[in-house]
Amino acid sequence: MGCWGVKAFESDEGLDALEWIRNHIPEDGCLHLKELLDQLKLDEWCRPPAAENGESHSSTMLIAELMESFQNGTIEEWEYLPKNSFEKVVSFLVEKESVKEMREYLSKTLETARENAQNNQWNGWFEETNWNKWQEHMKSLIETMRKILEQDGDVLELIPQTKQEMLEDIKME
Repeated sequence: MGCWGVKAFESDEGLDALEWIRNHIPEDGCLHLKELLDQLKLDEWCRPPAAENGESHSSTMLIAELMESFQNGTIEEWEYLPKNSFEKVVSFLVEKESVKEMREYLSKTLETARENAQNNQWNGWFEETNWNKWQEHMKSLIETMRKILEQDGDVLELIPQTKQEMLEDIKME
């Protein structure tokens, strides 16, 4: 099938990676970016292509989209399948070194895709509007990685506590 949109979530590659992640959520509900990236690099189906290929969709791109959704509190948009596996995720810890690696990967992928577009119109996209939308989406993901890197601390939590959870934490103290 390939892809039906500009996001990794809208591609076969992205959905393969999404299913892999769903099946590998730790029992304690704590995702760790470094572990996730390392494990996906070892998986035959979900291993991200070299950034120098400039491919439009990858598991790395999907993880960046997931990170953005967890941080923005919009992860429920990802649950279109009957089993809501992300509801058991209580923590998503990201190490700045891994975020930097992802930002560099996404940046290099975008740069290479633009170079490829000189010989392969719109880098293989059928319509110029989709090519332009994909580039904007990639720039947005790169910007999200930049914003995460600007935050204090070497390890950051992407799932913000709700006001109710904060009140419950205060009551327990």
